[in-house]
Amino acid sequence: MSYASVVPETRSMLPRDVYTYAVPHDLDSTVLPGVRVEIPFGKRSILGYVVARHPTSDFDDVRPIGAVVDTAPLLLSQHVELAHRVAERYCAPLGEVIRAMLPKDVRGTRTASRRHGPRTVSRAVEEARIERLPEAAPELSPAQRGALNPILDAIAQRTHRRVLLHGVTGSGKTEVYLAAIDAALRAGRGAIVLVPEIALTPQMIHRFAARFPRRVAVIHSALTDAERAVEWRRIRAGELDVVVGSRSAVFAPLERLGIVVVDEEDASAYKQDRVPRYHAVDVALMLGDLCGVPVVLGSATPRVETFYRAHTGDLELASLPERITGRRLPPIEVVDLREELRAGNRGPISPVLDAAIREAHAAGGQTILFLNRRGTATVIVCRNCGEALTCTHCSVALVHHADRSRCDCHYCGLSVPLPSQCPSCGSAAIRGLGMGTERLERDVRASHPGMRLLRMDRDTTRSRDAYFDIYERFRRHEADCLIGTQMVAKGWDLGNVRLVGIVNADTSLHFPDYRSGEVTFALLTQVAGRAGRGDEPARVVLQTYSPEHYAVRHAATHDYLGFAHDEIRVRKALHFPPYARLCVCTYTHRSDTDAELEVRGEVQRLSDRLDDGDGLDVLGPTPAFLHRLRGQYRWQLTVRGQVIERAFPHLPRGRGWAIDVDPVP
Repeated sequence: MSYASVVPETRSMLPRDVYTYAVPHDLDSTVLPGVRVEIPFGKRSILGYVVARHPTSDFDDVRPIGAVVDTAPLLLSQHVELAHRVAERYCAPLGEVIRAMLPKDVRGTRTASRRHGPRTVSRAVEEARIERLPEAAPELSPAQRGALNPILDAIAQRTHRRVLLHGVTGSGKTEVYLAAIDAALRAGRGAIVLVPEIALTPQMIHRFAARFPRRVAVIHSALTDAERAVEWRRIRAGELDVVVGSRSAVFAPLERLGIVVVDEEDASAYKQDRVPRYHAVDVALMLGDLCGVPVVLGSATPRVETFYRAHTGDLELASLPERITGRRLPPIEVVDLREELRAGNRGPISPVLDAAIREAHAAGGQTILFLNRRGTATVIVCRNCGEALTCTHCSVALVHHADRSRCDCHYCGLSVPLPSQCPSCGSAAIRGLGMGTERLERDVRASHPGMRLLRMDRDTTRSRDAYFDIYERFRRHEADCLIGTQMVAKGWDLGNVRLVGIVNADTSLHFPDYRSGEVTFALLTQVAGRAGRGDEPARVVLQTYSPEHYAVRHAATHDYLGFAHDEIRVRKALHFPPYARLCVCTYTHRSDTDAELEVRGEVQRLSDRLDDGDGLDVLGPTPAFLHRLRGQYRWQLTVRGQVIERAFPHLPRGRGWAIDVDPVP
């Protein structure tokens, strides 16, 4: 009699991750790691995932497996091991990690070979399926060949190497990726390419599908459950061997992996915001190590931690310091909004930016106006008593949306009519302050009546393919000006964009987060990089109230190295990553007092449990940034140090607690 470790397929909170079952003799050859089995669990029979086999058991009374569900393992051997590593690194239940690896419609069927032909197909998938002849690869520049060579060596030798490809916007990073993937395919192996959700443009998918026709799978959040299952099964069957997608694509079931590419590795979208709270970049590095393949991290603005690792030997550094066309990066003109206020200009568009918009339009060029805040007004304030209109369930201000005459909470979804008087004092002097993309569109339409406008934010992209439709309309020059949030910051490579206007560079700068400078620099640099990709000269106008801040100052000169040196000094002084790792434990309760007391007690308990030699600090209790969310109060404690894993056995667990390792606020 042999035994198997099985992870039950259940969302219930369990006392442990794996359970031991006996393997009947008639099932011995089919109970393999990665298959699903039927197991007795309590008084019922449920599905479970086999994650290991053992010749003996430490338990006396072991119940037998009832049946094997799959003819072939759903989880490849490397994914079984990857699930263990992810669960350990992020202090997450192993069952939740496995659930994240498999599409819902794959987990929910009794046979892995079952198929569905979805009635409608996502535009992204449709673009990847178009029949086309393979496009010839362009000749690479000397800098591109230099960046490519270590990757090709790793593919040829089937060795794991970690390469940071640091290239300015427009430097040809994607062509390096494509050449490396081509080498992997010629060696009989496949590729996984991760991109931020917002960079999954038709243009990006077209480039991969044109180079590798009939081989590209697309995975992203807009796919239906049935579409995800179809893509997964085609990858598992070996029909598609180039996977392009957002963070969950890192778990694609490619049996013969040859390379992993993570584009825009700095994007916060790579961090999962629910259990298991993994970071796809780190998971990609784990996967590359398990499979013995190179992992390429690309960005114009890499995270400070990543850049630090490249300079301490953990990553190899390859640089593309110039645009592939040889054209210089567009000049950035900084407008001090404090001076504009002193001059009496209270509108969102300075005279400098307004003149630049008119000039670009008159020359037949297109403009992108960036404002990383949607809505009409960012806060509704009573000018009599000073009270702001806030959400009744969350500790945030409501945002006014004029097109619906309503005020919305962007966290819980509460929507209320715009009041005619202040709920606190009854005054009619209630007004909207601040600016969002909706109001910006209205103001630009009024001041530039001849221009055709498009707006891209979460309000205009609610339907599944709206993002792709807006992109295509702008690409075909059916609009002269695109107003957008961070959705327009990445993946847009359009030659006719002659002006980028950053309406307010400060929206993320003063956010209560140690990464706020890094986020701001990356956003400004990436948005500015949308300009000047064609043959015509282009410019960028950056409006800010903080022109002296180092993130804005270095962004205005496209100076990543200068920014990184300033930022790393701040991180070191404050003992933040990369000089320490963080683990945030959040407790949620309907009572604010009870939540604080619970966290205060856990801070004391943790401090007592951890030895002085562990090198760990326990910080808190502190209210979460969103102190009240959906009617619940949230308090936090933070463990900080180099080896935070030493604290994992002692972390608070149970109802109300959530653990986030290496958080990305």
